[in-house]
Amino acid sequence: MRAKSPRGRTGTRGARAAFTLLEVILSLAILCGAIATLGELSRLGMRQAEKARDLTQAQLLCQSKMAEITAGLIAAEAQESAPFEPTEDQAESEWLYSIEVNPAAEEGLMEVRVTVTKDLPETRRPVEFSLVRWVVDQSQTF
Repeated sequence: MRAKSPRGRTGTRGARAAFTLLEVILSLAILCGAIATLGELSRLGMRQAEKARDLTQAQLLCQSKMAEITAGLIAAEAQESAPFEPTEDQAESEWLYSIEVNPAAEEGLMEVRVTVTKDLPETRRPVEFSLVRWVVDQSQTF
């Protein structure tokens, strides 16, 4: 019969009361790996959210410019990388638009393509959005 220790355990040398150094190092390595992975996922999520915000802004600006053309406020003439008119919203100042006008397959119509691009270097892969609409060709008489 084994004698009991003052703490109530049997007096064996094989009983452990704490973690080994190897277990602590391994658990810290797993924790560091998990934190690094979560940080990278967070960074990717923020970048995708920024891209989605820019794409939404480009779509709204493109629809606005196309509405100006179809309403007759501006002429349907070819333009390349023109800046938007200054407004109170500073976000619009970093966007450029291009208008491309081509004859459509149907007589009396023309194809108008409006493309909005963020004014960034190509290395940063700027967001771009295009909208195409057929409009009546005012230069032709019926």
